[in-house]
Amino acid sequence: MKLSEANAQLDFVNKLIFVKEYKRAQDIIEELITSEHYATDPLVHLRRIELGTKLNSLENLLLQYQAEVEKSSNNNIAKICSVLVQQHGEMIDPEDAIAEFQSIMKSDGPHAAIYYGIAFSLEMTGNFERALYNYQQCTNLDHNWYPSYFGISQIHYNMGEDEKGDHYFFLFEELAPYNVYGNFETHRKLSQEFVQKEEYDLAIKSIVTLSEWWMENKGYCPLEIQIYERYATGHIFDIQGKGQEAEQRRNQASLLVGRALESSEESEAVLYFIAKTLEEFSELEMALSFYKEILGRESSNPDMIQKIGSQFISMGEYDAAKEIFDVAYENNADHPEIRFCWLVSKLRHAGVNIEEYLIDKERLHALLNSQSDKVELLSLLHALLAKYSEDPDVHSHIGDIYLRIGNEERAQKHFETMYALDGRSLVTKLKYASFIMQIGELEKSKEILDGISNLEKMPKEQKMEFLWLRSTLCFQAGEFQEASDQLNRVLHDDPWNVAYLVQQALVLSELNKDKVSFGLQDSVLKKLEKNEEQGLDWAEFNSKSVQISQSNLLELSYCRSKIRFLYVEDTEQPLLDLVHAACKLDASKSTYDFLKLLNTNFDSPNIYWALGRLYKELWQLEAASIWFEQVLIASEATDVHKSKAYQELADCYNWRGQMHDRAIEYAKIALDMSHGEKDEALLTLAHSLLMKGEVRQAEVYLEELEPEEPEVRYLRGLVNYRNGLSRQANEIWKPLLTLRSESLRIHTIKQQVMKYYFDKEPYKTIN
Repeated sequence: MKLSEANAQLDFVNKLIFVKEYKRAQDIIEELITSEHYATDPLVHLRRIELGTKLNSLENLLLQYQAEVEKSSNNNIAKICSVLVQQHGEMIDPEDAIAEFQSIMKSDGPHAAIYYGIAFSLEMTGNFERALYNYQQCTNLDHNWYPSYFGISQIHYNMGEDEKGDHYFFLFEELAPYNVYGNFETHRKLSQEFVQKEEYDLAIKSIVTLSEWWMENKGYCPLEIQIYERYATGHIFDIQGKGQEAEQRRNQASLLVGRALESSEESEAVLYFIAKTLEEFSELEMALSFYKEILGRESSNPDMIQKIGSQFISMGEYDAAKEIFDVAYENNADHPEIRFCWLVSKLRHAGVNIEEYLIDKERLHALLNSQSDKVELLSLLHALLAKYSEDPDVHSHIGDIYLRIGNEERAQKHFETMYALDGRSLVTKLKYASFIMQIGELEKSKEILDGISNLEKMPKEQKMEFLWLRSTLCFQAGEFQEASDQLNRVLHDDPWNVAYLVQQALVLSELNKDKVSFGLQDSVLKKLEKNEEQGLDWAEFNSKSVQISQSNLLELSYCRSKIRFLYVEDTEQPLLDLVHAACKLDASKSTYDFLKLLNTNFDSPNIYWALGRLYKELWQLEAASIWFEQVLIASEATDVHKSKAYQELADCYNWRGQMHDRAIEYAKIALDMSHGEKDEALLTLAHSLLMKGEVRQAEVYLEELEPEEPEVRYLRGLVNYRNGLSRQANEIWKPLLTLRSESLRIHTIKQQVMKYYFDKEPYKTIN
């Protein structure tokens, strides 16, 4: 027998064992071990021993191997195999088996089979560490000794090292695929191979052993495996001319298929497996039903969608592809992969050159992102339209450009076509509703928006757009409170969106117009409402904002301050006004807004300073200090930024009652770096010196400041109190007790005054 023939026979033996044809396999393997190629191959002998276990013939095998040892004491394969037989037949204790193997190794030298036998016995006794070592010694001597890879994998699994276990089990399966049941492809390929060889009974057994494995090892058989088994065995019966048996199997399969299609619990992977099974056995119409079911689910996997789409298009099944993706689009009109496959299937169906069309669309996106010339864009868009007139995205872009250049009539034509083609898409609905609202068709826009549900399941971007449009619609209908409620929801997520802020200013103006005797709107707001940003009269805007602030319309004042800040970044005053308005309204809410602003391109020392001021307003002085320290380390910080930050940090240290030396140092630095208004730095320095006990120097600085300012009055009284002049201190403090607590700072000053004024608490200094 030639080596190639022997190898083919051994391969066939492994396949026979896989389908449990043990007797037939034994007959062939007995012939193989007498050949020159396998007489001394321990792996073939091990296979023979495993067969003996299945056929209860180990005692005869043991006698044969012992006879060969008696015949030739140098036959180390026979020696090893006689121990392996006893080991597999449990005729010998593991410890005795190890001793036997070690004895053979001592006399005959190392051998992969000996290390395997020792490892097997050690594993049986639970000595995993030593077993692992011996399995590895086995594979070091012979990389093809696949039983050791299996042993190593099981030890790693037992030790909880699943990743390593998977690695070695993969090596085992690669070397001995017909030793592993449960791998679908192994069973399937073997069945097909037996069919080609007209070994029909073996082909059926190849499939049936798969479901048997599931039942024996898992206690159940998956629905998709049951379906495959019915169709595959039915197909084999058909080939054999057994029509009645084939029909019976197909009927059973159809019932299972119907159950799978009706179930909402089966995963996409299972449905896809069943669809591929149906395709394999020419049940194409039913397969389409499964593909439609997969693509109709909201949670459709993008990879699965691409796989299904490319499969049908590559097969030239354009009608089927279009049918599938029409259904998928109906259920998932905004799913990007479904939209792409939907477009491609329609292009193929219309006979359009897909490659050229998609290249042009890529060029279109590049031009849109680069804000290219409108004429060039229109030219490309119309070229795409000439190739295929039913792409909603193209109509959408054309409508945008015509709207931008003021041709509302042509824009309307394309937006209407876009909506007619793509009306199930939420994005398209919102865009069309926005446009028709803009041209005054409020009822139609309301009808579209009222038809949109499942707000909580919407993607964030579309949810924001929906709420924004609802707010705009309510505003135009005079429902100002409802408009405000909708706006507040979008402003929570995007508090610096100019369009939202302008709308909020208009809404708040309407809600508050009866509270003042002057008009709350101005030309800037009216222009911004129409997206006009040229010729804005900020002087008029600022004047109106002052009136609004003085009238204590705090929410409107804060909103207008945000608009002013976003449009004029180059001066400090808008930021100061914004922080002032924020503190008056709600420092806690405004802090959230400024933290959001850090995620935009407004990130700067100004924002750090603003956050520090807001936390100070909340009297969270430690948090405020952190933000002022950020100003000092910011690379863009100027001397003006640093001067203010040093002064604020010193002030925080004073009120926290900590680091008085550093507070004095920082206050002096702030004073040296300031190039204008120095009162705040002087006041902070005086406070620091007073806390340190340097009363005389503090008094000198206080004399330079406005005496009626609350904090100056508080510190002047403290100087007298420190000098033992309680009565004079009380006289200075007395007006503070009736002062309205408009901030936590004033409240804290009053608390301190009352502590000294009424409780006569000793004045503490830090030496």
